[in-house]
Amino acid sequence: MKQRRLKSKGAKKAFWKLTLLIGALLIVVAGVGTYYYDQGVQKQKIAYEKQVDEARNAKDKAYDSRKANDIEQAHKLIDKLHVKDKTSLDKSMSQLTNYLSEIDKVNQIVAKAHENISEEGIKSSEEALELLKAPYEKSDKEALAKQVNADKQILIERQKEAELIANVQNQYANKKLIALTFDDGPNPNTTPQLLKIFSDAQVPATFFALGKQAQACPQIIKEEADRGNEVASHTWDHKDLVTLSPDQQKQEIESANQLINKITGKNVTLFRPPYGSYNKSVLSQTNLSAVNWTVDTNDWRYRTSAPVVQNVSTYAHDGAIILMHDIHQWSVDAVPQIIKNLKAQGYTFVTVSTLLTVQDGGAKAQQVYFGR
Repeated sequence: MKQRRLKSKGAKKAFWKLTLLIGALLIVVAGVGTYYYDQGVQKQKIAYEKQVDEARNAKDKAYDSRKANDIEQAHKLIDKLHVKDKTSLDKSMSQLTNYLSEIDKVNQIVAKAHENISEEGIKSSEEALELLKAPYEKSDKEALAKQVNADKQILIERQKEAELIANVQNQYANKKLIALTFDDGPNPNTTPQLLKIFSDAQVPATFFALGKQAQACPQIIKEEADRGNEVASHTWDHKDLVTLSPDQQKQEIESANQLINKITGKNVTLFRPPYGSYNKSVLSQTNLSAVNWTVDTNDWRYRTSAPVVQNVSTYAHDGAIILMHDIHQWSVDAVPQIIKNLKAQGYTFVTVSTLLTVQDGGAKAQQVYFGR
Protein backbone atom coordinates (compact mmCIF):
# COMPACT_ATOMS: atom_id res chain seq x y z
CA MET A 1 0.00 0.00 0.00
CA LYS A 2 2.79 2.26 0.96
CA GLN A 3 4.59 1.45 -2.29
CA ARG A 4 1.51 2.37 -4.33
CA ARG A 5 1.29 5.73 -2.66
CA LEU A 6 4.95 6.34 -3.39
CA LYS A 7 4.50 5.39 -7.06
CA SER A 8 1.44 7.63 -7.37
CA LYS A 9 3.27 10.50 -5.77
CA GLY A 10 6.25 9.98 -8.12
CA ALA A 11 3.98 9.89 -11.16
CA LYS A 12 2.35 13.16 -10.19
CA LYS A 13 5.71 14.73 -9.66
CA ALA A 14 6.90 13.52 -13.05
CA PHE A 15 3.70 14.78 -14.63
CA TRP A 16 4.19 18.25 -13.25
CA LYS A 17 7.80 18.27 -14.31
CA LEU A 18 6.75 17.28 -17.80
CA THR A 19 4.04 19.92 -17.78
CA LEU A 20 6.51 22.58 -16.71
CA LEU A 21 8.97 21.42 -19.34
CA ILE A 22 6.34 21.53 -22.05
CA GLY A 23 5.26 24.98 -20.88
CA ALA A 24 8.82 26.17 -20.95
CA LEU A 25 9.26 24.76 -24.43
CA LEU A 26 6.08 26.48 -25.58
CA ILE A 27 7.32 29.76 -24.15
CA VAL A 28 10.63 29.32 -25.93
CA VAL A 29 8.91 28.42 -29.19
CA ALA A 30 6.56 31.38 -28.84
CA GLY A 31 9.50 33.66 -28.12
CA VAL A 32 11.44 32.38 -31.09
CA GLY A 33 8.39 32.77 -33.30
CA THR A 34 7.82 36.28 -32.06
CA TYR A 35 11.48 37.09 -32.63
CA TYR A 36 11.45 35.86 -36.20
CA TYR A 37 8.12 37.53 -36.81
CA ASP A 38 9.50 40.82 -35.54
CA GLN A 39 12.58 40.31 -37.66
CA GLY A 40 10.40 39.78 -40.72
CA VAL A 41 8.34 42.85 -39.96
CA GLN A 42 11.52 44.86 -39.45
CA LYS A 43 12.91 43.68 -42.77
CA GLN A 44 9.68 44.62 -44.51
CA LYS A 45 9.74 48.00 -42.83
CA ILE A 46 13.35 48.60 -43.88
CA ALA A 47 12.58 47.46 -47.42
CA TYR A 48 9.59 49.79 -47.61
CA GLU A 49 11.55 52.71 -46.23
CA LYS A 50 14.10 52.02 -48.92
CA GLN A 51 11.30 52.13 -51.50
CA VAL A 52 10.15 55.47 -50.11
CA ASP A 53 13.70 56.83 -50.23
CA GLU A 54 14.11 55.63 -53.81
CA ALA A 55 10.82 57.27 -54.77
CA ARG A 56 11.81 60.54 -53.09
CA ASN A 57 15.23 60.46 -54.74
CA ALA A 58 13.59 59.79 -58.09
CA LYS A 59 11.25 62.73 -57.48
CA ASP A 60 14.21 64.98 -56.65
CA LYS A 61 16.05 63.80 -59.74
CA ALA A 62 12.98 64.53 -61.86
CA TYR A 63 12.85 68.04 -60.38
CA ASP A 64 16.52 68.60 -61.16
CA SER A 65 16.67 67.15 -64.66
CA ARG A 66 13.05 67.62 -65.79
CA LYS A 67 13.65 64.88 -68.33
CA ALA A 68 10.65 62.83 -69.44
CA ASN A 69 12.28 59.49 -68.60
CA ASP A 70 13.19 60.67 -65.07
CA ILE A 71 9.64 61.90 -64.50
CA GLU A 72 8.25 58.58 -65.74
CA GLN A 73 10.59 56.62 -63.45
CA ALA A 74 9.56 58.72 -60.45
CA HIS A 75 5.87 58.02 -61.14
CA LYS A 76 6.55 54.28 -61.37
CA LEU A 77 8.29 54.19 -57.99
CA ILE A 78 5.69 56.41 -56.33
CA ASP A 79 2.84 54.20 -57.56
CA LYS A 80 4.28 51.30 -55.50
CA LEU A 81 3.98 53.18 -52.19
CA HIS A 82 1.26 53.15 -49.55
CA VAL A 83 -1.53 55.66 -49.96
CA LYS A 84 -0.22 58.16 -47.42
CA ASP A 85 3.27 58.42 -48.92
CA LYS A 86 1.99 58.11 -52.47
CA THR A 87 -0.45 60.99 -52.02
CA SER A 88 2.25 63.34 -50.77
CA LEU A 89 4.73 62.54 -53.53
CA ASP A 90 2.04 62.52 -56.22
CA LYS A 91 1.17 66.06 -55.19
CA SER A 92 4.79 67.15 -55.66
CA MET A 93 4.99 65.46 -59.06
CA SER A 94 1.73 67.10 -60.14
CA GLN A 95 3.19 70.48 -59.20
CA LEU A 96 6.27 69.71 -61.27
CA THR A 97 4.24 68.54 -64.26
CA ASN A 98 2.03 71.63 -64.13
CA TYR A 99 5.03 73.90 -63.79
CA LEU A 100 6.82 72.27 -66.71
CA SER A 101 3.73 72.85 -68.80
CA GLU A 102 3.77 76.52 -67.76
CA ILE A 103 7.48 76.98 -68.37
CA ASP A 104 7.14 75.34 -71.78
CA LYS A 105 4.49 77.89 -72.74
CA VAL A 106 6.64 80.76 -71.47
CA ASN A 107 9.66 79.40 -73.35
CA GLN A 108 7.62 79.36 -76.55
CA ILE A 109 6.47 82.95 -75.98
CA VAL A 110 10.02 84.17 -75.32
CA ALA A 111 11.43 82.20 -78.27
CA LYS A 112 8.79 83.58 -80.62
CA ALA A 113 9.50 87.11 -79.40
CA HIS A 114 13.23 86.55 -79.97
CA GLU A 115 12.67 85.48 -83.59
CA ASN A 116 11.09 88.82 -84.41
CA ILE A 117 12.15 91.29 -81.73
CA SER A 118 9.59 94.02 -81.10
CA GLU A 119 8.13 96.02 -78.24
CA GLU A 120 4.97 93.90 -78.36
CA GLY A 121 6.95 90.66 -78.19
CA ILE A 122 9.05 91.85 -75.26
CA LYS A 123 5.92 92.97 -73.40
CA SER A 124 4.32 89.54 -73.94
CA SER A 125 7.47 87.84 -72.65
CA GLU A 126 7.57 89.96 -69.50
CA GLU A 127 3.89 89.30 -68.77
CA ALA A 128 4.41 85.56 -69.23
CA LEU A 129 7.37 85.58 -66.83
CA GLU A 130 5.22 87.16 -64.13
CA LEU A 131 2.89 84.15 -64.26
CA LEU A 132 5.63 81.77 -63.10
CA LYS A 133 4.91 81.56 -59.38
CA ALA A 134 6.17 78.12 -58.32
CA PRO A 135 8.74 78.24 -55.50
CA TYR A 136 11.38 76.65 -57.69
CA GLU A 137 11.05 78.92 -60.72
CA LYS A 138 13.86 81.35 -59.81
CA SER A 139 16.56 79.90 -62.06
CA ASP A 140 14.14 79.60 -64.97
CA LYS A 141 12.95 83.16 -64.57
CA GLU A 142 16.52 84.41 -64.34
CA ALA A 143 17.53 82.62 -67.55
CA LEU A 144 14.46 83.75 -69.45
CA ALA A 145 14.70 87.29 -68.07
CA LYS A 146 18.30 87.38 -69.29
CA GLN A 147 17.10 86.53 -72.80
CA VAL A 148 14.32 89.12 -72.65
CA ASN A 149 16.75 91.79 -71.42
CA ALA A 150 19.16 90.90 -74.22
CA ASP A 151 16.32 91.29 -76.72
CA LYS A 152 15.48 94.64 -75.15
CA GLN A 153 19.04 95.79 -75.71
CA ILE A 154 18.95 94.60 -79.32
CA LEU A 155 15.71 96.52 -79.83
CA ILE A 156 17.24 99.65 -78.32
CA GLU A 157 20.27 99.35 -80.59
CA ARG A 158 18.05 98.82 -83.62
CA GLN A 159 15.97 101.84 -82.72
CA LYS A 160 19.11 103.93 -82.34
CA GLU A 161 20.39 102.64 -85.68
CA ALA A 162 17.07 103.38 -87.36
CA GLU A 163 17.15 106.88 -85.91
CA LEU A 164 20.69 107.44 -87.17
CA ILE A 165 19.75 106.15 -90.63
CA ALA A 166 16.73 108.45 -90.71
CA ASN A 167 18.88 111.40 -89.67
CA VAL A 168 21.46 110.67 -92.39
CA GLN A 169 18.77 110.21 -95.01
CA ASN A 170 17.11 113.47 -93.98
CA GLN A 171 20.45 115.27 -94.00
CA TYR A 172 21.20 114.25 -97.58
CA ALA A 173 17.66 114.19 -98.96
CA ASN A 174 17.36 115.59 -102.49
CA LYS A 175 21.14 115.97 -102.83
CA LYS A 176 23.38 114.61 -105.57
CA LEU A 177 25.82 112.33 -103.78
CA ILE A 178 29.15 110.93 -104.90
CA ALA A 179 31.84 108.89 -103.16
CA LEU A 180 35.54 109.09 -104.03
CA THR A 181 37.40 105.87 -103.21
CA PHE A 182 41.11 105.07 -103.28
CA ASP A 183 42.71 101.62 -103.41
CA ASP A 184 46.07 99.98 -102.68
CA GLY A 185 47.46 102.48 -100.16
CA PRO A 186 48.56 103.92 -98.00
CA ASN A 187 51.65 105.22 -99.74
CA PRO A 188 54.03 107.20 -97.50
CA ASN A 189 54.69 109.77 -100.25
CA THR A 190 51.35 110.30 -102.00
CA THR A 191 48.68 109.53 -99.40
CA PRO A 192 49.64 112.36 -96.99
CA GLN A 193 49.34 114.82 -99.91
CA LEU A 194 45.87 113.50 -100.62
CA LEU A 195 44.80 113.83 -96.99
CA LYS A 196 45.78 117.51 -96.99
CA ILE A 197 43.80 118.10 -100.19
CA PHE A 198 40.68 116.56 -98.64
CA SER A 199 41.12 118.48 -95.39
CA ASP A 200 41.53 121.79 -97.21
CA ALA A 201 38.47 121.10 -99.36
CA GLN A 202 36.50 119.68 -96.40
CA VAL A 203 35.67 116.61 -98.45
CA PRO A 204 35.60 113.02 -97.09
CA ALA A 205 36.81 109.97 -99.00
CA THR A 206 36.91 106.22 -98.53
CA PHE A 207 40.26 104.43 -98.51
CA PHE A 208 40.38 100.70 -99.25
CA ALA A 209 43.78 99.92 -97.79
CA LEU A 210 45.92 96.83 -98.19
CA GLY A 211 46.73 95.07 -94.94
CA LYS A 212 50.44 94.90 -95.67
CA GLN A 213 50.50 98.65 -96.36
CA ALA A 214 48.52 99.38 -93.21
CA GLN A 215 51.06 97.34 -91.28
CA ALA A 216 53.89 99.35 -92.84
CA CYS A 217 52.21 102.76 -92.39
CA PRO A 218 49.82 102.55 -89.40
CA GLN A 219 50.18 106.26 -88.62
CA ILE A 220 48.78 107.18 -92.05
CA ILE A 221 45.84 104.80 -91.59
CA LYS A 222 45.06 106.44 -88.26
CA GLU A 223 45.35 109.91 -89.79
CA GLU A 224 42.96 108.94 -92.58
CA ALA A 225 40.34 107.96 -90.02
CA ASP A 226 41.04 110.85 -87.64
CA ARG A 227 40.42 113.34 -90.46
CA GLY A 228 36.90 112.02 -91.01
CA ASN A 229 37.58 109.64 -93.86
CA GLU A 230 36.47 106.03 -94.02
CA VAL A 231 39.11 103.29 -93.99
CA ALA A 232 38.29 99.73 -95.02
CA SER A 233 40.00 96.55 -96.19
CA HIS A 234 41.26 95.86 -99.71
CA THR A 235 42.53 92.46 -98.45
CA TRP A 236 46.03 91.80 -97.19
CA ASP A 237 48.12 91.84 -100.37
CA HIS A 238 45.79 92.18 -103.37
CA LYS A 239 45.42 88.56 -104.46
CA ASP A 240 42.57 87.59 -106.77
CA LEU A 241 40.25 86.03 -104.20
CA VAL A 242 38.43 83.69 -106.59
CA THR A 243 41.71 81.85 -107.24
CA LEU A 244 42.19 81.05 -103.53
CA SER A 245 40.84 78.34 -101.25
CA PRO A 246 38.03 79.33 -98.85
CA ASP A 247 40.47 79.45 -95.91
CA GLN A 248 42.86 81.64 -97.88
CA GLN A 249 40.00 83.93 -98.92
CA LYS A 250 38.97 84.37 -95.30
CA GLN A 251 42.54 85.04 -94.20
CA GLU A 252 43.08 87.66 -96.92
CA ILE A 253 39.91 89.57 -96.04
CA GLU A 254 39.77 89.28 -92.27
CA SER A 255 43.45 89.82 -91.45
CA ALA A 256 43.45 93.21 -93.17
CA ASN A 257 40.07 94.18 -91.74
CA GLN A 258 41.07 93.33 -88.17
CA LEU A 259 44.34 95.25 -88.40
CA ILE A 260 42.70 98.34 -89.88
CA ASN A 261 39.91 98.36 -87.30
CA LYS A 262 42.50 97.97 -84.55
CA ILE A 263 44.52 100.93 -85.83
CA THR A 264 41.51 103.21 -86.36
CA GLY A 265 39.56 102.09 -83.30
CA LYS A 266 36.49 101.78 -85.50
CA ASN A 267 34.47 98.90 -86.87
CA VAL A 268 34.06 99.47 -90.59
CA THR A 269 32.06 96.68 -92.19
CA LEU A 270 33.13 97.10 -95.83
CA PHE A 271 35.83 95.56 -98.00
CA ARG A 272 36.75 95.82 -101.66
CA PRO A 273 37.79 92.63 -103.47
CA PRO A 274 40.92 93.14 -105.61
CA TYR A 275 40.09 93.54 -109.31
CA GLY A 276 36.42 93.62 -108.27
CA SER A 277 36.64 89.82 -108.40
CA TYR A 278 34.35 87.76 -106.17
CA ASN A 279 32.04 84.74 -106.08
CA LYS A 280 29.72 83.08 -103.57
CA SER A 281 32.62 81.48 -101.75
CA VAL A 282 34.34 84.85 -101.27
CA LEU A 283 31.21 86.47 -99.88
CA SER A 284 30.53 83.55 -97.53
CA GLN A 285 33.93 83.87 -95.81
CA THR A 286 33.06 87.15 -94.10
CA ASN A 287 30.20 89.20 -92.68
CA LEU A 288 31.58 92.29 -94.38
CA SER A 289 29.88 93.96 -97.34
CA ALA A 290 31.74 93.96 -100.65
CA VAL A 291 32.01 97.32 -102.40
CA ASN A 292 33.01 97.74 -106.03
CA TRP A 293 32.45 100.86 -108.15
CA THR A 294 30.34 102.44 -110.86
CA VAL A 295 33.00 104.70 -112.36
CA ASP A 296 36.51 103.39 -113.06
CA THR A 297 38.89 106.26 -113.80
CA ASN A 298 41.48 103.79 -115.15
CA ASP A 299 44.05 106.04 -113.49
CA TRP A 300 46.58 103.21 -113.41
CA ARG A 301 46.79 103.40 -117.23
CA TYR A 302 48.01 107.00 -117.33
CA ARG A 303 50.97 109.08 -116.26
CA THR A 304 49.21 112.45 -116.24
CA SER A 305 46.21 113.79 -114.35
CA ALA A 306 44.18 115.19 -117.28
CA PRO A 307 42.60 111.91 -118.48
CA VAL A 308 41.74 110.99 -114.89
CA VAL A 309 39.91 114.29 -114.43
CA GLN A 310 38.16 113.85 -117.76
CA ASN A 311 36.94 110.33 -116.97
CA VAL A 312 35.37 111.47 -113.71
CA SER A 313 33.69 114.47 -115.34
CA THR A 314 32.34 112.30 -118.16
CA TYR A 315 30.95 109.42 -116.13
CA ALA A 316 30.02 110.97 -112.78
CA HIS A 317 26.39 110.53 -111.75
CA ASP A 318 24.23 110.74 -108.67
CA GLY A 319 25.08 107.86 -106.34
CA ALA A 320 28.35 107.05 -108.11
CA ILE A 321 31.30 105.32 -106.47
CA ILE A 322 34.50 106.54 -108.15
CA LEU A 323 37.53 104.21 -108.28
CA MET A 324 41.02 105.72 -108.02
CA HIS A 325 44.38 104.79 -106.46
CA ASP A 326 46.27 106.87 -103.91
CA ILE A 327 49.58 105.25 -104.86
CA HIS A 328 49.90 107.24 -108.13
CA GLN A 329 51.14 110.83 -108.05
CA TRP A 330 49.10 111.78 -111.14
CA SER A 331 45.95 110.48 -109.46
CA VAL A 332 46.61 112.64 -106.41
CA ASP A 333 47.33 115.61 -108.69
CA ALA A 334 43.95 115.11 -110.38
CA VAL A 335 41.91 115.30 -107.17
CA PRO A 336 41.77 119.11 -106.65
CA GLN A 337 40.31 119.60 -110.14
CA ILE A 338 37.94 116.66 -109.71
CA ILE A 339 36.59 118.17 -106.48
CA LYS A 340 36.22 121.58 -108.11
CA ASN A 341 34.38 120.18 -111.15
CA LEU A 342 32.01 117.99 -109.14
CA LYS A 343 31.17 120.76 -106.69
CA ALA A 344 30.35 122.97 -109.67
CA GLN A 345 27.97 120.25 -110.86
CA GLY A 346 26.19 120.30 -107.49
CA TYR A 347 27.60 117.11 -106.00
CA THR A 348 27.97 116.48 -102.28
CA PHE A 349 30.89 114.26 -101.30
CA VAL A 350 30.23 111.41 -98.85
CA THR A 351 31.89 108.21 -97.71
CA VAL A 352 30.72 104.90 -99.13
CA SER A 353 28.96 103.97 -95.87
CA THR A 354 27.04 107.25 -95.89
CA LEU A 355 26.13 106.76 -99.55
CA LEU A 356 24.80 103.25 -98.89
CA THR A 357 22.92 104.46 -95.81
CA VAL A 358 21.11 107.05 -97.90
CA GLN A 359 20.48 104.65 -100.78
CA ASP A 360 19.66 101.40 -98.99
CA GLY A 361 19.50 102.06 -95.27
CA GLY A 362 23.07 100.85 -94.83
CA ALA A 363 25.28 98.08 -96.16
CA LYS A 364 24.13 94.51 -95.52
CA ALA A 365 26.49 91.67 -94.69
CA GLN A 366 27.66 89.46 -97.58
CA GLN A 367 26.10 91.75 -100.19
CA VAL A 368 27.87 93.42 -103.11
CA TYR A 369 27.40 97.13 -103.79
CA PHE A 370 28.26 99.19 -106.84
CA GLY A 371 26.56 102.47 -106.00
CA ARG A 372 24.06 103.70 -108.57
